[in-house]
Amino acid sequence: MKAVLRFMTLPLRIVITVFIWICALIIKISGKVLGLATGLLLLMALVVITYSVKNAVMLLVLALVVSPIGLPMVAVGILSLLNRVLNVLCFA
Repeated sequence: MKAVLRFMTLPLRIVITVFIWICALIIKISGKVLGLATGLLLLMALVVITYSVKNAVMLLVLALVVSPIGLPMVAVGILSLLNRVLNVLCFA
């Protein structure tokens, strides 16, 4: 019975695995691009600090969101959740 269930969920497991691979590649690429954007935003925030503290704080928050620590880490968390679901489907 367990083998039949594994065989029936095989297409779903394959789709989820491919989706995880594609998302992991996108996360790696976006981490590099957003890392460059973070550097630029930090430089802009340093310039703005001399003019307006409120704008500088907004730019620093935006830099945190687009940094490799912000949104890509949320995506990594979602992918790890999908991977755990896939493991439960495979080995349940």
